[in-house]
Amino acid sequence: MTMIKTLPENELEKLVDYFLNLSPEDDHRMCVDRSSLLNRDEWIQFLKNDSHKSLEDRQLYYLGWYLDDQLIGHSSINKIAYGVEALIHLHIWHPELRRHGLGKEYLWKAMQVYFEKFALQKIICEPNANNPGPNKTLIKLGLSLVDTYQTKPSPMNYEHRVNRYELTRDHFKDLLSRNDRPCSVQSEEACLNF
Repeated sequence: MTMIKTLPENELEKLVDYFLNLSPEDDHRMCVDRSSLLNRDEWIQFLKNDSHKSLEDRQLYYLGWYLDDQLIGHSSINKIAYGVEALIHLHIWHPELRRHGLGKEYLWKAMQVYFEKFALQKIICEPNANNPGPNKTLIKLGLSLVDTYQTKPSPMNYEHRVNRYELTRDHFKDLLSRNDRPCSVQSEEACLNF
């Protein structure tokens, strides 16, 4: 069974370990600047502190992606302007689980949660322009490619070329109403009050 839920505090260590243990190939694919990463304890404490803030004050928000009760990845938002927009990220942690459509299913459900919980009007995603996996997934989900440019999309990245995709709340509602996005991922989040 597939499920998403707010990443509980006791699993934040797994999230940090995922990033700290990336292979050199993964670092390159995601343009991770190792020198910008916090040490493990500081990073975990930062995430715990942020997780206790109100939604309106959060810097980050994580949804865990579960397969048969095992945490296999996550999505997150940062650069959150509550009621306006946020930047979304997606990660399937185990390479053998990639390229099977799971990212598409999980991200579809995650976007539903983020739009509702944070009253977002727009979701933005800026994957590495040379990383085909997330670029293909975003197009399949109906996000629009609006630009390609150089930037540093998060504090953990070095500057690189990104594709900027956007999905507005209205376009998302339209996609939902068409019911052409089948999704078997379950969610513990109360959402979809569009």
